[in-house]
Amino acid sequence: MINGTQTEFDSEHFQNLNMAEQTIIEGKIFDGCHFTNCVLREVRFVACRFRDCHFEACDLSLMEVDGSSFADTHFVRCQVIGVNWANADWPKFTLPKPVSFRECAISYSTFFGISLQQSDFVDCVAKDVDFSEANLTKAKCTGTNFAESRFLHTDLTEADFNDAKNYAINANDNILKKTRFALPEAMSLLRSLDIVLAE
Repeated sequence: MINGTQTEFDSEHFQNLNMAEQTIIEGKIFDGCHFTNCVLREVRFVACRFRDCHFEACDLSLMEVDGSSFADTHFVRCQVIGVNWANADWPKFTLPKPVSFRECAISYSTFFGISLQQSDFVDCVAKDVDFSEANLTKAKCTGTNFAESRFLHTDLTEADFNDAKNYAINANDNILKKTRFALPEAMSLLRSLDIVLAE
């Protein structure tokens, strides 16, 4: 079990693991590990390290990540709802793609102030997610539903929002340089500009 005395896990595959709610897992190192169909809901990961790990079809809702670090960690078809990612230990220097999400539910989470350069948010449900002051340079945000999510002082340089929907991005309050959008959703950007459109 990952909450036992073993501290380092290298290239291990955890399948159908069901951890009790409020379980505390502290000081563990996971390198190249795979988690499949695991229930880790409300688990507290304290000062853990995840590198080149893959989570597939897992329930990580309300997970706590206090002081934990993530590098090249992938989530596919996972429930990752209500997670405060700002509590994790993010490096002072920029790492490309520290985390990526594909076909995940990440609603009610916060990425406030985090550098997420080149990260993927593809085909996800991201309702009411806080991306304020985050760096999403070259992030891939295609096909994701961003309903009620917040973008404020967010760096969206070269980010790709093709086929994304329900985003509300103020062009004056965020960095938009070569950011990719597609019609008709891109029309929402005009609401933040002081212009008059002819009928």
